[in-house]
Amino acid sequence: MVAQDSVEEDEAPRRDLFRRYDVYVLGFLIVLVILAALLWPLMVVTIRSGEAGVQFRWFSGTERAEVYQEGTHLILPWNTMYIYDVRLRTEERQYKLLTDTGLPVDLRVAVRYRPDVRMLPLLHVAVGPDYVNRVIFPETEAVLRREVGRYSPEEVYTSARGLLEKILISTLAQTEDRFVLIDEVLIKSVELPEQVREAIERKLVLSEQEKSYVYRLSIETKEAERKRIEAVGIRDYQKTISETLTDDLLRWQGIQATKDLAASPNAKTVVIGGGGDGLPVILGGADR
Repeated sequence: MVAQDSVEEDEAPRRDLFRRYDVYVLGFLIVLVILAALLWPLMVVTIRSGEAGVQFRWFSGTERAEVYQEGTHLILPWNTMYIYDVRLRTEERQYKLLTDTGLPVDLRVAVRYRPDVRMLPLLHVAVGPDYVNRVIFPETEAVLRREVGRYSPEEVYTSARGLLEKILISTLAQTEDRFVLIDEVLIKSVELPEQVREAIERKLVLSEQEKSYVYRLSIETKEAERKRIEAVGIRDYQKTISETLTDDLLRWQGIQATKDLAASPNAKTVVIGGGGDGLPVILGGADR
């Protein structure tokens, strides 16, 4: 009995040790799970379709040699992954500008663009994620203010819109040096003060009416010229006939007609020399 009690006294410290060990392991696992839950969003980065990423390393700066494509990437928790949308995007802005006469005009401009994926790390370093508001639209506003100030309100409202679009595209193409690709620029609307707009529209209507009148006048002029040429032809024809038509020719034509009638089977009475100038007189035949 004494020996058994001695064995139990020796095993008691071991059981206490195992219990403490289990508690430590369990505590370590709990801490590990908590750390994993906290660090998972910082270490696992998912880049979706149509996106690309640039990694900033805490100790070495932006990683310029690699652009991270779509998929799941594992990074260190103290680093940061910046994700860019690299699809074509269209954004609109409205600007209030002054024409050459000082009148205000509101332009709504749409720009279609995308970042150059190959140069994404350089874009991130030089401009940053807010490149739309730092590069594209400030450049657009600067060009529009310079160019619109050279035109009248009527020109901006009508013919100058296409020219402004070409100037915008050629100027914004220079932003490609800043790692952004411009696909298209459109001026979607031009708004003028109501009185100015109505005056321009009235002028345009009158201009179209004037073009219609000029066209109709051209048609009438050509018709008058045609009639004049026709009258000259008729006059010349009558003059030629009157100069060549003699009494002897008329008598000869009458004799030829009499011969033809006399040779026809119809019954008739021909009085030779009964008419004026010795022409025959033809009386009606029996057949009526």
